[in-house]
Amino acid sequence: MQKFFWSIGGLSLAMATSLAPVGSYAQTPKSQAAATTPITLSLIAINDFHGNILPPSASVLVPDASNATGTRVSAGGAAYLATLIKNLKQHNPKQTLVVGDGDLIGATPLASGFFHDEPTIDILNQIGLDLSTVGNHEFDKGRAELLRMQKGGCYPPSADGKAGKVGVDTCMTKGKFGGARFQYLAANVVDQASGQTLFPSYAIRTLGGVKVGFIGVTLQDTPSVVTPAGVVGLQFRNEVETVNALVPVLKEKGVTVFVVLLHQGASSKAKMAMDKSCPGVTGESLDLVDRMDPAIDVVVNGHTHQEYVCFRPDGKLMTQAGFYGRMVTKIDLTVDRRTRKVIAKDANNKVVVNDLGVKDATGKAIPLPAGYSALQPDPATNKLVQRYGALAASMSEVVLGSLAAPLDRRANSAGESTLGNFIADAFLASTSGAAYGGKPSQIAFMNRGGLRSDLSTSLSVSHGHLFNVMPFNDVVVAMDLTGQQLLRLLEQQWESPQPAGGRIMSVSNGFTYSWDASAPERAPSGGGQRIVPGSMKLNGESIDMERVYRVTVNNFMSVGGDNYSILSKGANRQDGEIDLIVVKRYFERQGVIKPPELGRIVRVN
Repeated sequence: MQKFFWSIGGLSLAMATSLAPVGSYAQTPKSQAAATTPITLSLIAINDFHGNILPPSASVLVPDASNATGTRVSAGGAAYLATLIKNLKQHNPKQTLVVGDGDLIGATPLASGFFHDEPTIDILNQIGLDLSTVGNHEFDKGRAELLRMQKGGCYPPSADGKAGKVGVDTCMTKGKFGGARFQYLAANVVDQASGQTLFPSYAIRTLGGVKVGFIGVTLQDTPSVVTPAGVVGLQFRNEVETVNALVPVLKEKGVTVFVVLLHQGASSKAKMAMDKSCPGVTGESLDLVDRMDPAIDVVVNGHTHQEYVCFRPDGKLMTQAGFYGRMVTKIDLTVDRRTRKVIAKDANNKVVVNDLGVKDATGKAIPLPAGYSALQPDPATNKLVQRYGALAASMSEVVLGSLAAPLDRRANSAGESTLGNFIADAFLASTSGAAYGGKPSQIAFMNRGGLRSDLSTSLSVSHGHLFNVMPFNDVVVAMDLTGQQLLRLLEQQWESPQPAGGRIMSVSNGFTYSWDASAPERAPSGGGQRIVPGSMKLNGESIDMERVYRVTVNNFMSVGGDNYSILSKGANRQDGEIDLIVVKRYFERQGVIKPPELGRIVRVN
């Protein structure tokens, strides 16, 4: 017997193999060496692209040997993403696949969203995406629209005639849209009428003579985070049970390497990109991954917009590459040539550094740290990006409505602003009517940091003006909170690690409360004491601590952003539309916007 040793994630493993029997085919040293040389298979993974074909505004904090706190670099943009993927494929050109982990479309900026995400599909085709699981946002507009994304065809004309115009908002290339050349997978999404999966459960690809099986699953809770109309007649089955049932099926087909594309994720406390130590990793995907069949080699994650490369205790590799196409994950699998099984694995997240640069507070350009260089945009992809960007730019000049007076972010002593109140009112309106399709919301909040500009340069408001106010393309999220949780949420506005003065949210019309600036920000028992007892009211009625209320926020806040951690515990969560679209429709309905009156929040002392 002969033993071979290898390492997986720091775990030393060994396998005994028998020597060739007497009389077997005799190899020359050269051919024998070739027959035993391991095979390297490579994957390039993206997730939660959300149609950001143009470079997103937010930068990425990367390690810097000359700066312990790291350096911010400008990242993202499909043309730069294409260049990085092309460069990475050259490392292993014949044995590399590009895979997606869902939410590639949905909640998208105007450059893709106005054209019903056809630009994103066209550009992912150009980049060379091979496979992707569906995410929850793929269902934002329902199954028929998702099937159109795969198969092609023009967006159907709307009843009001405002959408579905060929050459205006759909089928922008010679009057046609060909759909995705990559294959969507959906192993746990089943049509209840037929019992068949919406898309294939798996795909088998042969790389270097090795059969690699890809299983695509999305979070089982998808129906609770999308508009109900989008998933009518579909069943979302348990992720782990689905994957484990497919492993023996794939084994019978000769698959020896197993990859799961799981649109569910974890959270990491890493402060900078590319931290492979996985500090404080928690979240839904950990339990799912750990319960999957040991045959699974890699699980690509998404959904939580995090960045990590982690090895689980049983050796499974779990990765996620942030969001908006600012990073990709390069995964390398070393496969034994005889057994066709993985004997080593590694992964690294790569930043899509563009050439736009980042400036400091004085307007001076921040130089890239050592080891980083800006990518040049891929010409063919850039041509597509610029075309759709130019078409969307013309939309940015369209006037949506007008103001009776400017709206600005400047907060009064209580923490209120006219712009913040207006946005909160728009959020509430978008999730409280029958058109929303879910349980009507009663209260809405908006975080101050999500407002990046005032509406004060003109009393006529255009798409472009609104985008400057809300450039993050967040999605509104409705959830259930008890009165007690509402109280905790308000106290968290001042609790550490909030900055001096706290982060006071804007609130929608009808919800009021008072806070005491002289009270402690944090009590010995752990909770704050600034909210005046009995002051929380909804339409004049005191908030009941035991009663459940429907609350709307943006998705950044919904996962605990800005230290509003209690929001991550909200129940019966349901995603709405992207915030910019929500406010746009509110403008169109209202016509002329009057600055909302202040006084919803009262400060004492």
